[in-house]
Amino acid sequence: MPTPHLTPALPFALPSGLPATRGTVYGTLLNHRDALAALGEQVHAAPYKAPPKAPVLYIKPRNTWAEPGAAVEVPADAPELEMGATLGLVIGRTACRVSEADALGHVAGYVVMNDISVPHAAVYRPSMRFKCRDGFCPIGPVVPASASIDPDVLAITVAIDGTVVQRSSTAGLIRPVAKLLADVTEFMTLHPGDVLAVGVAAGSPRARAGQQVRITIEGVGELKHTLVAEDESTAESAQTAPAAPSARVARVAYGGAIHQAFPHPAGLQLADGRVLAETDVVWLPPFEVGTVIALGLNYADHVKELSKELTVTTQDEPLAFLKSASALIGHRAVTRRPDGVAFMHYECELAVVIGRTAKNVKREAAMQYVAGYTVANDYAIRDYLENYYRPNLRVKNRDGCTVLGPWFVPAADVPNPHNLALRTLVNGVETQHGNTADLISDIPALIEYLSGFMTLQPGDVILTGTPDGVVNVNAGDEVVTEIDGIGRLVNTLVGDEIFNIE
Repeated sequence: MPTPHLTPALPFALPSGLPATRGTVYGTLLNHRDALAALGEQVHAAPYKAPPKAPVLYIKPRNTWAEPGAAVEVPADAPELEMGATLGLVIGRTACRVSEADALGHVAGYVVMNDISVPHAAVYRPSMRFKCRDGFCPIGPVVPASASIDPDVLAITVAIDGTVVQRSSTAGLIRPVAKLLADVTEFMTLHPGDVLAVGVAAGSPRARAGQQVRITIEGVGELKHTLVAEDESTAESAQTAPAAPSARVARVAYGGAIHQAFPHPAGLQLADGRVLAETDVVWLPPFEVGTVIALGLNYADHVKELSKELTVTTQDEPLAFLKSASALIGHRAVTRRPDGVAFMHYECELAVVIGRTAKNVKREAAMQYVAGYTVANDYAIRDYLENYYRPNLRVKNRDGCTVLGPWFVPAADVPNPHNLALRTLVNGVETQHGNTADLISDIPALIEYLSGFMTLQPGDVILTGTPDGVVNVNAGDEVVTEIDGIGRLVNTLVGDEIFNIE
């Protein structure tokens, strides 16, 4: 039987006035007919090549969430921002492979959202800088779902300084709400408290510092906020973080409870003194995980390995993308390999755990913000790699596709994280090896880059990328990813029959 999937709690207090944001906030791209039409013939040319076949999703991380009435900062290098008015679905029941007929029964309520972006033309490989800055996702109060609200025929109005500048409707959705939920939950689970934005219409109006924005959705309510000039101060936050563990530690489920555990010659020892074998417990990610930021193409040999399918040849900035809690599992868990897939591969990665609030951190101070490290195995299904928001969540955010553990290792125990050998073994045969010395963007560079446009918080994780040597793996394979001085992470692939999928 597969190891139960247990999602770790998020390690932060929720802002007041945002009851919806207890989970993950997802955005949907190109789900309005006019938004897709705006690409014109470009949709058939490289790098897009064809209209998207599946929902194109992205994540609005916790640093982007903002209360109604909040002031949103306009970056100094982007004098105007795009106001992405959209309807948000607040999930009330766990939604996994739901039918279109039953989908709306999983919606607890609706919210008005503003999916703010720095104006950009790129749909392929867009930078997180455009959509993941602090405060770039104001969310209104939740309105309970009821028979009186038909989410597929709601008028949406955007006003700036009292003047209406855009009118749209959810009637223009390519995938109506129930269809969108069914298609999304075919490959990933939505949990209570998650919010799914249904998509933004073409022609998002722009606003600048000093202006007030009001978004109204018929039957749901309105959302107001103001735009202000960015505070360019680089002063470090005065916030203090909870003390990070000072010793190697894991989190496990045993006997109906979650425990801290520590290494022991016989396997592991619980905080209460009980000694257990590795196989006696359910391993969880070894700490409470916040935002997970993953790096693609961060080893030169991996770039060369994928060169035939890449449509970019230079890297102007790190290729970063986000992962949600539904993707996370622990040591010795199982990961589904869908039937009919031709190429699914592992990725052995060093995971960096943030220990202090980090904003506008300079390279020379960056390592002070690292609490510790763990091992990650970040699976990808390349069959689903459409050229939209690459890599799309259908490829990299499937349930149980990101394995973390077994141990959280304090930074003090790793004198040089930039000289660690890493390797992958499939059924005992080494198929991948590399060294963190070969990172294109090292840890200080990544922290400086990311904290320059988004606030990193304790518990956030940076997956630093994988070297070459990724090969296809199949149901029944045991995949071991290990990093010297950090740990040995074991995972097994299983087929659809384990999940009762026909």
